[in-house]
Amino acid sequence: MTATNGNLPRIWILTHDAVGLRNQALGLAEHIGWPTEQKTVNLTKPWRWLPGHWVPRAHRKLTADSAALTPPWPELIISCGRLGATAALGVKRAARGETFVVHIQNPQLPLHRLDLIAPPAHDGLSGPNVFPTRGALHHVTPAKIAQAIDEQTTIHPELPRITAQQPIIGVLIGGSNATATLTPAKSQQLIQTLIALAEHHQAHLWLTASRRTGEANLAALRAALAGTRHWLWDNHGANPYHAILGVADYLIVTGDSVSMVSEAASTGKPVYTLDFDHYSGRLQQFHQRMQEEGVTRPFVGELAQWHYEPVNDTPRIAALVRERYAAHRAALNADRR
Repeated sequence: MTATNGNLPRIWILTHDAVGLRNQALGLAEHIGWPTEQKTVNLTKPWRWLPGHWVPRAHRKLTADSAALTPPWPELIISCGRLGATAALGVKRAARGETFVVHIQNPQLPLHRLDLIAPPAHDGLSGPNVFPTRGALHHVTPAKIAQAIDEQTTIHPELPRITAQQPIIGVLIGGSNATATLTPAKSQQLIQTLIALAEHHQAHLWLTASRRTGEANLAALRAALAGTRHWLWDNHGANPYHAILGVADYLIVTGDSVSMVSEAASTGKPVYTLDFDHYSGRLQQFHQRMQEEGVTRPFVGELAQWHYEPVNDTPRIAALVRERYAAHRAALNADRR
């Protein structure tokens, strides 16, 4: 196994087709700074139902729409999600242990089979190769925020005037997950609450939806905002997500997504979580931890300013990966002597 591209190690990102998973792995890879290739993977039945360490040659049990996992093997893999961990373990076995595997979240297989694991603290994992994070890893950076603001100022030339004259309330809207359901009725109620808040504070709402929001909910959001001065991005055109993080004075995030809350909390700005349903125990634990640390507050209809240490463990985990990878290569080289 030989590193290329200026002798920098090569990274494969292995995830299922989910933006939240990819963004966490991509954010870590960007901070590491090595050549990176993203590969979407999914396992065929019945292999996808089995614990990852039970699947023989998992890198060959992929669906037809998955990326091919063939030599030359990468020096480093970053996986996220259970299926990503299974595929990564298959590659590690095929590479006879030379590939260093970093997994984000709970891999749902014996932890010692991977080299480094960076789960959120609310997963409750521990071990010599486990480094919990306060929230989700992410790819939000000051440079991306600045670039996004420039792009959105071109689209909305009035943006500098708006930001100078009134508070900006950024709203990040997710959608249904395994335990919570967002409906058009809930979407309308959410928007009506936020419009009333904006009118009370003479503020401007800038909302962005996610892929999970769904067309029915987007239609309800558009209808509720029709005739107002507020902005909604509905998955068409350039996504203002990073620009919203940059210009908002306050951020309101639906509580269904650890990633969105973590990305908002990386700004150091007041972050409110807005619930539209009940969440799983792990997600509830995450919100409780963020509130206890003084990072977020539940939205109850008011706005305030407060300060906290921004949530961004991505640089720390990237430094740990580089350190552990160097030790891994040194041990392999020593064994060959």
